[in-house]
Amino acid sequence: MNIKRTTFLSGGLLLGSLFFSTLAEAKVVLPSVFSDNMVFQQKTNAPIWGKANAGKAITIKASWNGKTYTGKADANGNFKVMLATPSYGGPYSVTISDGETTTLNNVLIGDVWICSGQSNMEQPLAGWGKIINYEKEIQDANYPKIRLLQGVHVTSNTPLDDAKVTNGGWTECNPKYIAEFSAVAYFFAREVTKKTGIPIGLIHTSWGGTIAEAWTSAETLKTLP
Repeated sequence: MNIKRTTFLSGGLLLGSLFFSTLAEAKVVLPSVFSDNMVFQQKTNAPIWGKANAGKAITIKASWNGKTYTGKADANGNFKVMLATPSYGGPYSVTISDGETTTLNNVLIGDVWICSGQSNMEQPLAGWGKIINYEKEIQDANYPKIRLLQGVHVTSNTPLDDAKVTNGGWTECNPKYIAEFSAVAYFFAREVTKKTGIPIGLIHTSWGGTIAEAWTSAETLKTLP
């Protein structure tokens, strides 16, 4: 198996550090981690960030509490606004506006997990290395409280503004989308949501054969002997 070495693996979604380098003229631009069907972490101050025209006022309204949160795009057009999230529930909507509105629909509040590693985590239900009874498992995989975000393998020598994902963003867990998703991540989420009722968001960024250094920042690597 070929090992891909890079100082930064953009397939890993680093939730607090992604910023866009391109900008639509009159509408906020959000990174791929924000889309319909997404999950926000419960009981926290959750960030929403993106790009807008420099100096634009940003307003964000969350349907779970009806509150409006405000911010402002800096000289480079970057903005970040923190939203207070409640205990788990939903579905909700979130509207983001700089004069023109973008709405995130079918949003849940729950627990968000980043699922990463090598091939043992990457192995999908179908495709290569099929799991036992994979056809039945896929057929039964209707869990609307489980949401999936699948990263795409991309390498870069420098940090990127966004990560590539499949299916245009988050999807509900169903037979259409689960077949090529991580089996380990799916079975984990299924057990947790069955036992607790808490919605689970899975961000899958595995890459078989990668080494620890590929997932480590250049700054950290420089501190190692």
